[in-house]
Amino acid sequence: MGDGLRHTNLTGPWHYCSRCDEKTKISDMEWQRGLLLCPSCVDKKLLGDREVAIAYVLEDGAEELAPVEKLQLPYEYTETEDFIT
Repeated sequence: MGDGLRHTNLTGPWHYCSRCDEKTKISDMEWQRGLLLCPSCVDKKLLGDREVAIAYVLEDGAEELAPVEKLQLPYEYTETEDFIT
């Protein structure tokens, strides 16, 4: 019937990736800048490539999470109605 294992692909040591928290076999993981990373989180080109990509996205000027004006000045009286946008 089998050797008693529930899953044959779960043999060997596993660990969680330091960036995405995905459970991965340690044999597939790599150390990079003091972090144990899964293959999808490893910087492929240069060390720090991920940080540069994140900084580039943050510098684009988009304001998706900008607070509503009413939350910036909560005690200022305005006659405008509240709208759900």
